[in-house]
Amino acid sequence: MRQTLIAVAAGVAAIWLGFQIAEGSHFWPMVFFTLALGGILTRVLRVPFDVILTGLVLFGYLVGNRGFAQLMPAPGLPLLPAETVLLVAGTWRGIVWAHSRQLPFARDNLNHFLMAWLVVGGGRFALDLPRHGFLAVRDFAMVYYAVLFFLVQHMAREPRARRWLLGCLLAGVALLPFTYGASELFPRLFLTVLTFNEVPLIYFKGDLAFTFFGVASLLWFFVVRGSWRGLAVTMSAALVLWILASDNRASLLGVTCAATLLLLAGRWRYPLTLGVASGVAALALLGMAALGNNAWAHGKLRSTADRISSITDFAGQGSYMSGESYYKGDNNRFRATWWKNVILETWDSNPVLGLGFGHDLAGGFLQEYYPDGTAEDFAARSPHNIFITVFGRMGLLGLAVWAGFCWILLRRTWHSLRTSMVESEWAIWCGLWVVLVSATFGVVLEGPMGAVPFWVMLGLASARDTDEAETSKAALPPGDETASA
Repeated sequence: MRQTLIAVAAGVAAIWLGFQIAEGSHFWPMVFFTLALGGILTRVLRVPFDVILTGLVLFGYLVGNRGFAQLMPAPGLPLLPAETVLLVAGTWRGIVWAHSRQLPFARDNLNHFLMAWLVVGGGRFALDLPRHGFLAVRDFAMVYYAVLFFLVQHMAREPRARRWLLGCLLAGVALLPFTYGASELFPRLFLTVLTFNEVPLIYFKGDLAFTFFGVASLLWFFVVRGSWRGLAVTMSAALVLWILASDNRASLLGVTCAATLLLLAGRWRYPLTLGVASGVAALALLGMAALGNNAWAHGKLRSTADRISSITDFAGQGSYMSGESYYKGDNNRFRATWWKNVILETWDSNPVLGLGFGHDLAGGFLQEYYPDGTAEDFAARSPHNIFITVFGRMGLLGLAVWAGFCWILLRRTWHSLRTSMVESEWAIWCGLWVVLVSATFGVVLEGPMGAVPFWVMLGLASARDTDEAETSKAALPPGDETASA
């Protein structure tokens, strides 16, 4: 009898969902599909639903990028995948923490600084919400996305959940170069055919794609073993060469920072591989340019040299002749002018607590940089630097907390590189620095496309460190605990 009732209910639901799809309404079909897929995966993988959902959303942001972020199950109704994960996983983990009488954070400096980040940001947001409304909520996202760290840190302490989340991360960065490359080769296909409710399923913000190329390079190099090792190392080097050939300087600086950390820690294989690959590529281009008089090789050499030299052109006064890099000076002036305006306005108005969430950080900049009013459609709200954004929104108090977090992140990265023998952990810790350095020159952590992978990766890395510390402590005789501390 029970099976008959279930079959009848399923049949009625299937007919109703079919009518919904026929009428062009996809909201409820998507809800049922997500629940069904989550239920199947939960039963097969024996992993909680909130972990399944978090992994799928992580994969979606890596592979679909801005397209995934803008998905609308019904016209005018955005999906908001990151907020959905925070709601579902936050509710479930809150119940688990309350039932088990656990604290939602570990007792270490990283957790303490991120709790302070949420408290300071939440206090500033409470002051701004009545005045700015939705704009304050939108700007506050750069703070509340950090909740993902605490959720993932708790999830990843269970081995199956950790394997699922790490697998989604690896699958996402493995497919990323192919989806990005295909979208560049066949833009019409991705913009007009591969859509849902007239929104592209895959649509990339170029600087974010190359940022996660850097993360992918590290993961390819340090995670893959066995018969695929040679292909993985080749792919890792190819991704960095792709970054070099692009016009994105922030991701190049991020990879350089990660390689430098590895080199200083005595982990020289990855930096050496990148150096050899870059040298071979440069020699090949020089040979083509000098011996074959190849115009394309000449252009690539000049544009790469221009991009590298423009990194230290802080005032944007340099002259760049290549077609791919002629605008780099303007780009530098754009950032420098905006940063200066935000710093001066914040310092004059409220240096301790900042200008708040919802305040237009671009107002003074637009008046100076576009005095003729030609930037009427300018919609950016972040000055392309996470540190300047934090100072503008939360003042010196918020900046001090964020700087403390970065210092702890550096110490934890260094500790992992020097003491851990798990190379996949090196890749994640160094990958965090690729993202963070990129966020210093672009809009990365203010939106979900960059913030979700960043906080998930940090949660994965921290969970393993916390587990290892507790295991080591438990293995010590009682009399040795004080000495170990």
